[in-house]
Amino acid sequence: MKSSLTLTALLTGLCCLLSSHSFAAETAKTMAEPTQKVTQSIDKKSTAMQKININSASVEELQALKGIGQAKAKAIVDYRTKNGKFTDLQQLTMVSGVGEKLVSQNSGHISF
Repeated sequence: MKSSLTLTALLTGLCCLLSSHSFAAETAKTMAEPTQKVTQSIDKKSTAMQKININSASVEELQALKGIGQAKAKAIVDYRTKNGKFTDLQQLTMVSGVGEKLVSQNSGHISF
């Protein structure tokens, strides 16, 4: 009788141990999935934030810059069409709606 109880307790303990190990492995996998998605998202954004040539970029491409929506991107293209190519960052401030702060935030992402 005593050995039967000991065996039952041992089997119960073993089942608990195995199920908790399985649960821990599944939890770790579930927790890793969002991390992988965030990493992939960051990688995509990093690739998208390579330098943008301000003199040849389309309205859509310019919208990848921080603080540049459709209206400002269109204003940049219109200014460029009317006045010619940009030669330095400060010329961007001549575009309506584009100020020093916006230019400084994007200075590392703009090329000519």
